Amino acid sequence: MCVIVHKPPDARIPPDLVRAALALNNDGWGLMGFGVDGRLIIERHAASEHASIAAALAKHADADLVLHLRQRTRGSNERENAHPFKVAEHLYLMHNGTLPIHSRVAGKSDTWHFVHDILRPLHARHAALFDDPAFLTLLELGLKQENKVVLLDERAKSIAVLNRAHGVEFEGLWLSNTRWIDRSVLPLTDTPQPQQRSYAADKLHFG
Repeated sequence: MCVIVHKPPDARIPPDLVRAALALNNDGWGLMGFGVDGRLIIERHAASEHASIAAALAKHADADLVLHLRQRTRGSNERENAHPFKVAEHLYLMHNGTLPIHSRVAGKSDTWHFVHDILRPLHARHAALFDDPAFLTLLELGLKQENKVVLLDERAKSIAVLNRAHGVEFEGLWLSNTRWIDRSVLPLTDTPQPQQRSYAADKLHFG
């Protein structure tokens, strides 16, 4: 299902939060945002290594930043399924959840199909729609509550979170969910859904 974390410039992502989310979402990761100089930050990686993520977060500590940790549900764990996805030259997207969309290309995720088969053609014909708050509201209404979409517009220097109300505010951060944050690493209180947890191989028993 993945985890998305939006970090405003004055917030920090605790190391334990990264470890807890990575424990259950280790099929790729990515960043998008704006540095202190306003410069665009875009990264996509297939390999989920804690040290690499920690180094990137330290490098962009004062950025307005969105982190995506992927849990593969549909599609391969190759880099081309990592987030963010480019919708247009100035527009990028991250997604958390599953979409009931036809997978016409084997190995590509539901988000890949959402971007390539719906959003890109729509933007090509009606680019102004994506600057219209009413259209973003309409898009939000079409998503189920478990689906969160974050759109970054490089021209407007803006980050829009769709279905934000169905995520979680945590220490100045916005989290797309808490279910896929390992409670054995970072137990949270008053979560809107129960946290999952990972188990070491020697703790698993099959009767």
